Amino acid sequence: MSALKLTSAEHPPVNTVPRIGLNRVEVALALGVSPNTVDVMVSEGVLPPPKKWHTRKVWLISEIVAAMAEWPTENQGSLVRDTDEGDDWRAA
Repeated sequence: MSALKLTSAEHPPVNTVPRIGLNRVEVALALGVSPNTVDVMVSEGVLPPPKKWHTRKVWLISEIVAAMAEWPTENQGSLVRDTDEGDDWRAA
């Protein structure tokens, strides 16, 4: 009996699969902060809350990038959430 061989087209390398979401630890690693800091950032409205499926929490990379695009630069004011506009983010 011969072994079945998969071609690269049938089984692509793991690093070619696009990532669309990160777990809490991965978000922390991506931002260079601790997982507890991620929790604080979410509670302060600096990061969006994760999506939830059963007990699993996943942050969409696109939502993290969009939220970070609204963060102020070093010489700007602080970040506040615009509660009058729903889920909009803005730098104050």
